Amino acid sequence: MNGASVPVPGSSGRLSITGRARFSGIDADILLGGSSAPLTVISMTVAPGMGAPAHISHDEDKLFHVTAGRLRFLIGDRHLEAGPGAHIFVAKGDVHGFSALDGSPAKMTLVSTPARHDRFFQALSDLPEPHEPDKVQAVCEAFRQAIVGPLVEV
Repeated sequence: MNGASVPVPGSSGRLSITGRARFSGIDADILLGGSSAPLTVISMTVAPGMGAPAHISHDEDKLFHVTAGRLRFLIGDRHLEAGPGAHIFVAKGDVHGFSALDGSPAKMTLVSTPARHDRFFQALSDLPEPHEPDKVQAVCEAFRQAIVGPLVEV
């Protein structure tokens, strides 16, 4: 193995960027995903005060690993602040969301299973701006996501 490879199903190796998505102040580098991947891995940079509104992922368990900056997470009715090195688990069906704190970008890696969240991110990124609520709703429905509240307050 020469170092920088893109794994294909049934193989192992170093992850490389296979796609990018941008929406709602999130810049996402997709490292693993697709219909035959066992899970999704996305590296995200979240702009200050931006992030994901309160939502439910009906079919996906998620693990967030914060690598830089600070984020405020909503999980159920609890708020958690997380900095570098923190790991946040969200079970499928739980209300959750997040925002970057402190006026600077935050970085984290998302691991989601089963694989599909990469395609959800790309579908949102493909929507013309400004996003029309009915188009966002259609993407959410297609990927079994439900927005249930506003952006997590910073």
